Amino acid sequence: MQRSRARLKPATVMVFAMLALTLTWPAPATTDASCPLAGKRPADDLLTKGGPPSLCKADLTGINVSGAKLGGADLHEAVLRGADLRGANLPGANFGEADLSEANLRGANLSRTDVRRANLNNVNLIGANLSSASGLTCDQIRGAQTDETTNLPATLKWALRRGILVS
Repeated sequence: MQRSRARLKPATVMVFAMLALTLTWPAPATTDASCPLAGKRPADDLLTKGGPPSLCKADLTGINVSGAKLGGADLHEAVLRGADLRGANLPGANFGEADLSEANLRGANLSRTDVRRANLNNVNLIGANLSSASGLTCDQIRGAQTDETTNLPATLKWALRRGILVS
């Protein structure tokens, strides 16, 4: 009886190796050192100083930073419930897993922002630019306040028009 030896192509081996790495590679831990304001409210002048501050895990509930320039700011896991960010300039900001429920982002520039797993329930996104936001889902948009002036990624607009569920 002869054995058959199946040979895997190098590309197939590479795909399996990359898959194994993504399934086993540990996610980077967020430490208190990397989030110095975790659970705290920042001083008012921190938001008006130069450079994008690290606001990860900070409590920004109800804060008024309308018109702020926080491009590239680290706001992952921050609490921004009811925050007033009307017209804020936030390109490249990280809102991953942030709670933005009830926030006002009317007319805000959210280009290149990361909104993966962010809570956008009842967020005012009227006139906001989300055209190149990453991690944005149909469910997030359905839970937010939008209109024809909200600038969404083309693929998301297409999916919403056709009633396709993209999570």
